[in-house]
Amino acid sequence: MKKRDIILNSMNEEIIPYTEPDWLHSIECTNISKTLLGYIPLHWHEELQFVAVIKGTVELHILGEKINLKEGSGFFINSGVIHEIQAKTLNATYICWNIGITLFDKHIQTKYILPLIQEGNTPYVIFNPSKERHSRIIQAILTSYKCYINKEKSFELIITIQYLICIKELLHEIVLESSNRYPIYDQRVKNILEYIHTHYRTQIKLETLAEIAYLSKSETNRLFKKHIGRTPFTYILDYRLERSIDLLIGTRSTITEIAIECGFSSVSYFIDKFKKSFHVTPKKYRDEKGLRNR
Repeated sequence: MKKRDIILNSMNEEIIPYTEPDWLHSIECTNISKTLLGYIPLHWHEELQFVAVIKGTVELHILGEKINLKEGSGFFINSGVIHEIQAKTLNATYICWNIGITLFDKHIQTKYILPLIQEGNTPYVIFNPSKERHSRIIQAILTSYKCYINKEKSFELIITIQYLICIKELLHEIVLESSNRYPIYDQRVKNILEYIHTHYRTQIKLETLAEIAYLSKSETNRLFKKHIGRTPFTYILDYRLERSIDLLIGTRSTITEIAIECGFSSVSYFIDKFKKSFHVTPKKYRDEKGLRNR
């Protein structure tokens, strides 16, 4: 099984590594505990995403919710929706299938795909394997992964068919039955996150974030916590620590230089917070992980 760390740009948008730029499918298997951070950090992607949990228990953080998903279950994440994935068990492993939203001709795109993604109508759907429709989606994910890895004959056609099955079942669940009510994703949260990701090296004030959201400070704090599950300043600290990991393993910068680069007020504060989050000092973390491209 391939160990995979997601690639994020400065806005925390995931950059999907397609092997065929004209065929926008990427299917990966990830053991969360073996990734660089030990979890999948808060991020979003333009692609539609289907996930099947194949080992252990995964915890999905989305819209302020923490949802535990056991082996055999799964979920759908819509385009542009911010989420994070944690491991509840050491062996927590999932298959992640990302699909570009411009994959089909204009008719299919207009009639079926765009209604699914427009205005964040359905940020996510949890797949319960006991439901027949959900079970078919999970099976389609597993079938697609097997074809993708083994490069079976005509695997692109098989995977495309499985994707259409997923879309059909998903739309039936959401549009035709209308049996579930899903929370609406608030774009203002993404605007705040984009500001944080751009300015994390400097001091960030709640007043500035409130101006971005066109809300009061207290309402901004409440909105952010509702969707992200953390206050803005807890998230800023977490994000600075995540960025420090990139510098620890990707550069020869000193610990002091990394602390300054990531916006920490002092080296001692950086070391203290790093140790509380990752249970080792920055130096020991670097020694254990090693520098990339030595």
